[in-house]
Amino acid sequence: MQSMTAFASHEAENKLGKLSCEIRSVNQRFLELSIKCPDFLRASENTLRKLFSQSISRGKISVFIRFYPNDDTSLTELTVNHALVKQLNTCASSIENKHQMMNDVAVAQILNWPDVVVQQPSDTSALSQFSVELTKTCIDKFINSRRREGLEMKNILQDKIDTIQHLTEEIRTYIPQINEHLKSRLLTKLEDMKLEVDNERFEQEIAFQLQKIDITEELDRLDAHVKEFNRVLQIDEPVGRRLDFLTQELNRESNTIGSKSASIKTSNASIDLKVTIEQIREQIQNIE
Repeated sequence: MQSMTAFASHEAENKLGKLSCEIRSVNQRFLELSIKCPDFLRASENTLRKLFSQSISRGKISVFIRFYPNDDTSLTELTVNHALVKQLNTCASSIENKHQMMNDVAVAQILNWPDVVVQQPSDTSALSQFSVELTKTCIDKFINSRRREGLEMKNILQDKIDTIQHLTEEIRTYIPQINEHLKSRLLTKLEDMKLEVDNERFEQEIAFQLQKIDITEELDRLDAHVKEFNRVLQIDEPVGRRLDFLTQELNRESNTIGSKSASIKTSNASIDLKVTIEQIREQIQNIE
């Protein structure tokens, strides 16, 4: 089991400079991957995306790869981002025309704008492969982080599902008392009204009333869902969607138990069930 929220970073150096990789993720229904890296590494982006898709199935993942060149200028070159310069010049001209201001933007000011001048290696082929290896190492650290948090979440879920099983067993013990109380209450009403009652007809009415409040079927389904939940917790693959579906089914049965409740005990137990299931649902939102 893996969490969808995690963080990892890694950096390494070679003769051209230092590369750093940082990975962050939050919960998301599907896999949403964003990679921000220097332009000279764009050729490796597809390879990097495949690395993530091979080991991660869900989550909103942000990847930041940065390059810090060393002091040997013979190994790097400066290039101008002419597209950005053109956009800056257009903006300056727009301000000049609309506000009747003099366009006195100097070249030096343009050069100071972020990302106008880009320093990159003269030969990027080796660095591209270096960035892939760096990202592989960072992904391993990232997945280990997700698994550590996933283990903590698994323990929490196991505790919550055990609570549901305990509450289910507790509710079962109330059923004989509830049935006997219903029968006794109907008999008391009849005695108070001093009416003659046909025993066979009375038994039929008792059976009808007991059927209306019977929650045995709902408890059996809760037991089945709990058993399946425990099985899914042990699967070595992404289980977030399965657990989400099972949580919906648990909630459905607990709602029915609450609506059929004929005792304050079952009503309180139903509320405890709903609270526990909601706590499970909140945890599952972060599970891959």
